[in-house]
Amino acid sequence: MDGWNSMIETDVLVIGAGPVGLTAANLLADQGLRVLLAERHPGTSDEPRAISITDESLRVMAEIGIMDRLAPEMLMDTGARYFGRRGQLLAAVRPAAPRLGQPGKSQFDQPVLESLLLEAARQRPLIDLRFNTEAFRISDGPDYVDTVLIDDAGKSTVRAKWVVACDGGRSPVRSQLGIPMEGSTQVQKWIVVDTVNNPGEPEKFAEFHCNGSRPVVVVPGVQGRRRYEFMLLPGEEAAQVTTPAAIQALIAPFRRIEEEDIRRAAVYVAHSRVALNYRAGHVLLAGDAAHMMPPFAGQALNAGVRDVANLAWKLAATVRGEGTDALVDTYQAERRPHAVDMVRLSQRIGAVVMNVHPVLTAVRDAVVTASGIVPAAKRWLTGMKFLKQPYFRSGCVVAPAAGLSKSAAALVGRSLSQPEVRLRSGETAALDALLGAGWAVLRFPAGQAGSFEVQPFAGPSGENSAPVTVTDTAGAFTALAGSGISLIVRPDRYVAAAVPAGDESQAIDGLQAYLPRLSLSPVQVS
Repeated sequence: MDGWNSMIETDVLVIGAGPVGLTAANLLADQGLRVLLAERHPGTSDEPRAISITDESLRVMAEIGIMDRLAPEMLMDTGARYFGRRGQLLAAVRPAAPRLGQPGKSQFDQPVLESLLLEAARQRPLIDLRFNTEAFRISDGPDYVDTVLIDDAGKSTVRAKWVVACDGGRSPVRSQLGIPMEGSTQVQKWIVVDTVNNPGEPEKFAEFHCNGSRPVVVVPGVQGRRRYEFMLLPGEEAAQVTTPAAIQALIAPFRRIEEEDIRRAAVYVAHSRVALNYRAGHVLLAGDAAHMMPPFAGQALNAGVRDVANLAWKLAATVRGEGTDALVDTYQAERRPHAVDMVRLSQRIGAVVMNVHPVLTAVRDAVVTASGIVPAAKRWLTGMKFLKQPYFRSGCVVAPAAGLSKSAAALVGRSLSQPEVRLRSGETAALDALLGAGWAVLRFPAGQAGSFEVQPFAGPSGENSAPVTVTDTAGAFTALAGSGISLIVRPDRYVAAAVPAGDESQAIDGLQAYLPRLSLSPVQVS
């Protein structure tokens, strides 16, 4: 530390260097902010916890710049198979066709992800990493927040404009602030066993064995990794089921394993809880500190990544004097409803998987099988359309005008598609590469099918970027082709507004309560 009782000034203090805290630190630094990242442990976790990652999270990882090293460590584009009480296949589900430039669902290894995010953070000069450092008393002020940090060298105070607490489900920060959690705790206990040295090529499906006796989940990975999860039966205790012999017996119906194949085994109880408030003054909660959910939908880590992707650019705008306090308030308005949806979905899937009542499981199997006969129901189930994507009806968005086409209006408040597009030079690029780090506009000129314009807004120093015309070779925006519509896109790649081309300034005016200085400042192109 800088000395006993020293004062350290920074823009944002991030507490917790798990995957969400590391993602937050990288995104904040990329917005030009000074970040101090404090973690009470000596390093990142070496335990595999989260295992499923979505396209939206991978889009963020690509933005941070680690996808080239992360991809070989993942089993990408995976689905799930659900088996009934007699072992029969009830349904095989897969995400819809990729829309955000990455597969809808993939399996990853959390220690690998954390190590890559940590390496990225160490390469960013604006990030000050502090391990073996614990955050204690937080004192909020009118324009800053002071946090006492303690490490082996003693005590210091960090004065930051904002604190982002990514300190986990037991969040000491949340407890100190007195923010209650709403929800419940699951009655059933589960044991999760991560194994290595699994032979052969993994199938790209997780398996949910809803057998009505001891439900089991099997999740494949690359490089011989595989996860098994078993529901504990009444009377079973952690000390009993986590012995190597007990684990070998549990896994025996699937494969024979040796003791050295067991990477980790732990018993857990899932929580379904969401913080009543995500903000207290200059302190904000993110990740498990803000919401906890059962693992059945694979959304816990992904919800945390969505949190900090939503929050980073908003904090940056306020630090630069471009955003208002109301902009920060939109974080909870936009993120909490979707977190609640994901908690409820996880509970519903868990109820299907964990049911052991003989009559109810028979009815469940019959209903799921029958749904396959109805085309619409089958598409809803097998296409994983039950997994709702974030949709902001309020917050930093402009409500579509009454006369706007349905196809354009439906994009407002949703993440922008990211196809590969072709430049006039003939080269191809991912759309995100052309949007820049800030706000941007996409224009679909009237009568001009197959191509559109991309123009980043003026940057912090006021520099302009000329529009770039690209060809939509993938047909991602076919519904808007030649429509004369403009899309105003936020830094987190969500669509803030959709308007006729002549109304762009009017749309930007509609965001003035959050960003009074927001301006496209277009250039004249001859």
